[in-house]
Amino acid sequence: MPSLRHAVLNSLTLGVAPAAAQATALLAVTTAALALASGSARAETVCPDTLAVRQTAEVPSGWQVTMSEQPPRLASVTLFDGQPANRASLKFTKRQSSGGELRLTWMLPETPRSIYLQCGYERTAALISAPLPPGTTRCDVVFDTRTSYPSGASVIKRMVCK
Repeated sequence: MPSLRHAVLNSLTLGVAPAAAQATALLAVTTAALALASGSARAETVCPDTLAVRQTAEVPSGWQVTMSEQPPRLASVTLFDGQPANRASLKFTKRQSSGGELRLTWMLPETPRSIYLQCGYERTAALISAPLPPGTTRCDVVFDTRTSYPSGASVIKRMVCK
């Protein structure tokens, strides 16, 4: 069966219309779920590699602000049993390390609530999240342990939930 690979959002701008951004994320996940239900494709969900964020700064008198031109890159992945606001995060079920990579795998439990994927980005407090399509059974995140962000977090090489 061909694979339908979609991003929760290819690029999300926060600050202007977060409700519209959330609706777009839900639409992307719903589209994948419908494709799965129709049998035409197998749904995969991934966090966007980068996130466009509008930031403002209250600059003290005599100072000026400059903003980085590089969008924040994916730095964290968290899975929740239910909405992230409930703070019921799921612990990975398997951890493998080899050749400069660390792979974390979540085997997702059956639950009456939706499993949510939350994506975090470096250099911003912005987090995006969306429910995974029904039938999603696992998520894998692969980190490059030889490279890190200034915060010290390892770089995420790839991630997918299917």
